[in-house]
Amino acid sequence: MAPARTSSRHSRVLILLTFFCAFSFGALVHVAFAASYHVTCVGHGFEAGSSQTDGSFFSRVEAGCGSTYRHCAIYSGGGYVGTQDVFDSTTTCNAWSRDFGDYTECASTAHVSSSGVFSEHTHLAPNWCG
Repeated sequence: MAPARTSSRHSRVLILLTFFCAFSFGALVHVAFAASYHVTCVGHGFEAGSSQTDGSFFSRVEAGCGSTYRHCAIYSGGGYVGTQDVFDSTTTCNAWSRDFGDYTECASTAHVSSSGVFSEHTHLAPNWCG
């Protein structure tokens, strides 16, 4: 009878550990998507054009903080659209949606990184509908 108690305790611990891991994964996924635009040493993210419905928007990383490589990519409807990469310390990375076609702004995201400053992460459109 003693082994059954041990097995029961192990089962409870395993269930608690499973719930903890699931919660942690959910928290990580939530953090992976940032507000449309914010500052982490430099401004970066999804920048709407003159209107949130005109299909003109940007994936942007401003220059600064010593970074010599910045990456700006646009995705729409979950699919890759285009990229601009900058390899100097003074130019703003600024991928414009119109350079790649005509896309629905609310279903698009900006994927940005700045070497030595922040890792690649995703920013949603301010009027996200995707």
